[in-house]
Amino acid sequence: MQNNKTVNIAAATKSWLLLIALSVIAIYLPEFIDHRSFYTIAALVIVVIKGQQIVDIFMELNNAPKFWRLLFLSYITLLPLIISVIYLT
Repeated sequence: MQNNKTVNIAAATKSWLLLIALSVIAIYLPEFIDHRSFYTIAALVIVVIKGQQIVDIFMELNNAPKFWRLLFLSYITLLPLIISVIYLT
């Protein structure tokens, strides 16, 4: 049991660092990408990656029934997809 908590803390720490890195990248993204469409797509990809990390690591749905995990992952995928369609059309 103790070993599982250690693994979860290590995974949470890695995920936390990834979330911080993605947030910093998202902040400075306009400095590197001038085109609005590419910026929108890149920002929404970052949102999807961050959402997946939160669902799997911090909500611990990677061990939950598949229905709940797929429901949450579909939400964090479909919402940015809809937003990108709205912005890019």
